[in-house]
Amino acid sequence: MDLGKNLSDAFQYAQKLFSDLGRLLILVILSIIPILNFIMVGYAAKVARESPDGNTPPPLTGYASLFIEGLKVVVVGIIYMIIPLILIGPSIIGFISIPMIPGAPRLFVGGVALITFFAGLILAILASIVFYMGIMNMIKKNSFSKAFAFGEILETIGNVGWGMYILWIIALVVILAIVGLISAIPIVGWLISLIISPVVSVLIFRSAALVYSAGRSLSSSEGSAAVPPPPAPPAAQ
Repeated sequence: MDLGKNLSDAFQYAQKLFSDLGRLLILVILSIIPILNFIMVGYAAKVARESPDGNTPPPLTGYASLFIEGLKVVVVGIIYMIIPLILIGPSIIGFISIPMIPGAPRLFVGGVALITFFAGLILAILASIVFYMGIMNMIKKNSFSKAFAFGEILETIGNVGWGMYILWIIALVVILAIVGLISAIPIVGWLISLIISPVVSVLIFRSAALVYSAGRSLSSSEGSAAVPPPPAPPAAQ
């Protein structure tokens, strides 16, 4: 996978949202309304489903189906983060309660809290790394359970290359950090951030779909190469 080509394609694709300002305005409004913002997520999922074949953002239609699609993405994200949160939540409570614990147990509670916190943090990072390909697997195969088909997901990442995939994740983090810095600009930052948030979502889902497509196409080609040709029919007597 060519990371530069991937990101360039995703940027050019996302910029085309500005060609239909009415659609962009609706997406901006939807993105700031709780619950209804699932429609925005569903639209990004629709972008992923149509990529890499589609070269322009799809029309904003079928709000009910977009809502359901976005809801599925959100639910998958929650499930991915359940175990990390189960570990991180109590560990934070443990840290807060340390001053109220007398004597020797204080050290024990602090140690357990520290271990569980870092265990939860590591799991959260791992879940975040796998999450995007899990979402792509669900969207492309139109099956909620495929978001948790870890064999297929890890195979896809392995075909892309773990080094390249981690670089892609870092690139996404940098993009989101830039958006965060823009939102911190006095007076106008929040407005700019608000306008570009749907564009960034579309960019990320387009890019993720391209990564997934590269991984699955390589897997398919390897699978085809592994199948031996059928034997030739016997010669006629």
